Amino acid sequence: MEKHPFLRFINLVNFDQKIQSLENEKIATNNEILAAKKQEELYAHELQDMQERVHQLKKKVDEQELEMNVLDQQEKDKKKHLEHLADYKDYHAIKSEIETIQRLQVQQEQNVLHAWNQLENAQQSVKKAMSDHAQQSQMLHEQVERITDKFDTINATYQDLLSQRADMEKNVPAEWLEKYSMMRARVVDPVVEISHQSCSACSQMITSQNMSRARHGAIIQCQTCYRLLYAPEIMEKHTE
Repeated sequence: MEKHPFLRFINLVNFDQKIQSLENEKIATNNEILAAKKQEELYAHELQDMQERVHQLKKKVDEQELEMNVLDQQEKDKKKHLEHLADYKDYHAIKSEIETIQRLQVQQEQNVLHAWNQLENAQQSVKKAMSDHAQQSQMLHEQVERITDKFDTINATYQDLLSQRADMEKNVPAEWLEKYSMMRARVVDPVVEISHQSCSACSQMITSQNMSRARHGAIIQCQTCYRLLYAPEIMEKHTE
């Protein structure tokens, strides 16, 4: 037995709500995938930044050690020069220069030690970060795979429903479809029940004439929000 146009219309509305719900799930699921991939990119960038810091600290160590070698060579050269001096005044001047270099060497040793400590700490941090990143990447990869499978399942159901939609419109009055399509593009609830002789969405009162039409199976339009309205008792009448 062919269903009444009113029921066909309500079934279409419910059908579209399922489609919309699946579409919302698709969007939310896709956002989860994007968020997981974004997090993986952040981990990779953090690790890259840490590795760059190690590289810069290694350069600093090399610079400090080079400076230390320069001072060592200066000390050797001055001492060698000192061995061939006979003049007391010149000897005293070179001796003073050597002492100055030796004080700089002590300070430079501290600089080298500090640079090495920074480098070793950074290397340890990178080592731990690489281990953590490997675990996090694996977890995120598995998470993306799970969410992608979920998305594919939702999308398959969504596409299946879309393929059925044309059949759901059959035997629904063209006037209803036109108004429904317009309202569906504007609000998430284009079709609502009449409650206490008013629109259940915006509370606009329904005239007695329109209430009478609705109770006989007509779909009317709210004069304020323009949603399509129906009398819930009609559902009971046509589903008995």
